[in-house]
Amino acid sequence: MLILRAVERADISFLRDMLYEALFIPPGQAPYPREILDLPEIARYLVDFGRPGDTGVVAMIEGERVGAAWARLWTESEHGYAFVDEDTPEITIAIRPESRGRDIGTMLLEELLHKLDERYETSSLSVHPRSPAVRLYQRLGFSHVDWVGESMLMVRYRSEISAVAL
Repeated sequence: MLILRAVERADISFLRDMLYEALFIPPGQAPYPREILDLPEIARYLVDFGRPGDTGVVAMIEGERVGAAWARLWTESEHGYAFVDEDTPEITIAIRPESRGRDIGTMLLEELLHKLDERYETSSLSVHPRSPAVRLYQRLGFSHVDWVGESMLMVRYRSEISAVAL
């Protein structure tokens, strides 16, 4: 049975593993070395996690962590790839490879979005256009608004989701 719970301090090393899994590796390309997580532009997704504006959800099956989704607020001077503004949290999500294809990502992202919708009008993420996750993001209301390098910047507007639900 799948259990979703809030991220705890003890989950930080697991979030690091999930950050690695969140990196899109095109088919046929060798995996990145794990040291890529130490690059400042990647490491910032977890540095001092738990600061104001950080929120996250961990998925567990039979006591094992199988995925996580989290969001951070950024500033103009320090931000991630999907920065929109200082009031838009950026989402990171990943599932262990052996647990993919079981709707865990959908449930994780829906739970995180429920939490974010209580406080924010928008949320954002970046995704490679060849990632299978693009369809999930579109289904949950994200729209492609710009390009950041080779990645799509996608934004979800709570008011648009609420209007569709009415």
